[in-house]
Amino acid sequence: MKKIYTLSLLILFCIILSVPVLADEASDAPSSADNSVLSKQASITVKSNGKNCKGLLDDSYSTVVKFNSGDEITVESDEALRGIYIKWHGEVNPWTLSYNGKTKYCGENGFVHEYVDLEEDTTSLTITLSESISISDISAYTRGTLPEDVQVWKKPCKTADFLVFAAHADDDILFLGGVLATYGGKGCSVQVAYMCDFWNKEPVREHEKIDGLWEIGIRNYPVCGGFADIKSLSLERAKEIYSYDEVKEFVTDNIRRFKPLICVTQDLNGEYGHGAHMILANAVCESVDNSSDPAYFPESADKYGTFDVQKTYLHLYPDNKIRLDLHIPIETLGKRTALEAASDAYLKHVSQQVWDFVVSDNYEHSCAEFGLYRTTVGTDTGNDMLENIITYEAQQKLEEEKQASIAASITASKEAESLAQYTTSNKTSALSKKTDSMPVIIIILLLFLAIILTIICAVKYIRSKNKRLSRKYAQNKKKHNRRN
Repeated sequence: MKKIYTLSLLILFCIILSVPVLADEASDAPSSADNSVLSKQASITVKSNGKNCKGLLDDSYSTVVKFNSGDEITVESDEALRGIYIKWHGEVNPWTLSYNGKTKYCGENGFVHEYVDLEEDTTSLTITLSESISISDISAYTRGTLPEDVQVWKKPCKTADFLVFAAHADDDILFLGGVLATYGGKGCSVQVAYMCDFWNKEPVREHEKIDGLWEIGIRNYPVCGGFADIKSLSLERAKEIYSYDEVKEFVTDNIRRFKPLICVTQDLNGEYGHGAHMILANAVCESVDNSSDPAYFPESADKYGTFDVQKTYLHLYPDNKIRLDLHIPIETLGKRTALEAASDAYLKHVSQQVWDFVVSDNYEHSCAEFGLYRTTVGTDTGNDMLENIITYEAQQKLEEEKQASIAASITASKEAESLAQYTTSNKTSALSKKTDSMPVIIIILLLFLAIILTIICAVKYIRSKNKRLSRKYAQNKKKHNRRN
């Protein structure tokens, strides 16, 4: 019996010791939120109403599949899926995603390359289209950290440190890429706005535009004016092709919407003489001069309010020149320099590699050279566009510190006031208690005094009586002696 008891205790002791080990092993198990787990592209099949969907799996922009409103696309896999990645080939409309009995509404942001995260594992999902559209590619991913080339876009900025206006996709990289890589890499909020789109001319360039921005480190989705891409070789010809007022309105709307601290745009001379570059640059100059005036395009003033941009830079502008240093490795760009990141981004514009343009800071179209066209905060003394500028993030931190300081001051004041009230209350309470106890003390003292007086009187009375008795006894004794 004693042996069984000892053995039981030993087993219990071993179980207790094993609990922490089991807990550690459980904590090492992968979870959907564990960043150490790398997601991988899953093998999938795609079906839709008997359509040939092979072109959706070849990772090529040259093959697309057209779908009609109401079409359903089924994606299946033997692996557990946690995300679907769609590259649309047209302007995106809302659509729905169904899986595991749930329905998710997507497409409201208009992202051409759209990744949708699934809240739980599934091996089958259905895409339902609300409008006719073409799709270039569909891929799916397992749980974990996504590969870097999967684009998970953020919405356009609410407020932008930099608002960069480019006439076309690739202009943003060739001529303004030094700004995008340098300041996007520093963590500034950078919003890109394109004047022209290519859906009706060269839709592949819309994909290249998005790929180039992602490669250079921009994460807020760009906006576009929707102007057609029509080449011209002078400002005058560009004003015949485009409505100059409409271009200015587009620029002004975006200035008031994004409230940029700094605006950057292209060369007034159109770099190599492109009229669209010229009309955009001139529109930006005129708009920053007038965007604080409510009478200048009043509709956007009513919608967003007016705004005065603190600094505006033009590519290759000859006055107040600065030259960005594009040879510093940037941690957020994989330790590439701004020049290297911009060069890699331009390679994403595959259709444009037939031309002689290069990304460089050492030729006539250098993406490092700019001039300060307008400032409300003073001229530059160095080569940093952020000179004299406090970014929105820094402003927020300063405001938080200010509010924290005010809150601490108020708290300290309240604590001091509470302490004073507590001290006063204690004194008053003590005094009140002391005052309340005075009658009791007096009564006790009087009773004590009365008892003492009574005792004294009693003692005196007894002594007096004893003296009388003694005298009487003495007298009686004398009388008795006389008789005898």
